[in-house]
Amino acid sequence: MHDAIILTVAASWYLVGLGLTVGLVTYPAFSLVGEEQWPPFHRHHSTRISFAVGVAWIAQAAGLLWWLAASPRLSGEWIVCGAAAALAVLLTGVFAVGLHNRLSINRQPAHLRRLLVVHVARTVAWIISAAAALAAL
Repeated sequence: MHDAIILTVAASWYLVGLGLTVGLVTYPAFSLVGEEQWPPFHRHHSTRISFAVGVAWIAQAAGLLWWLAASPRLSGEWIVCGAAAALAVLLTGVFAVGLHNRLSINRQPAHLRRLLVVHVARTVAWIISAAAALAAL
């Protein structure tokens, strides 16, 4: 079970780091990209970030499932970690993806602001998830 928790901790803290980098560096820089460069820039960002997040989500989910399978009982840390991880996925699927789709058509400052708000909530969820996984060690 220890190895399952280690995998979950590693994937969860990776997502925290990625979330902080995107929130502090990438999204604020969106407004610096010229209108002509915006469509290819945003396509490039969306493709690359999907891979960067997707692989970590798969690792986090695998760790959580392995941890659950190896655990004699459902721990509070697992519940908090899993719920926060699921919340981050939900925020992404329900809000962030739609905002990115709108931004790919027309970069509106209001969409960028909403994306940043959703991203802050998602990053908080990642932090809670990572802290819970770490507490399980």
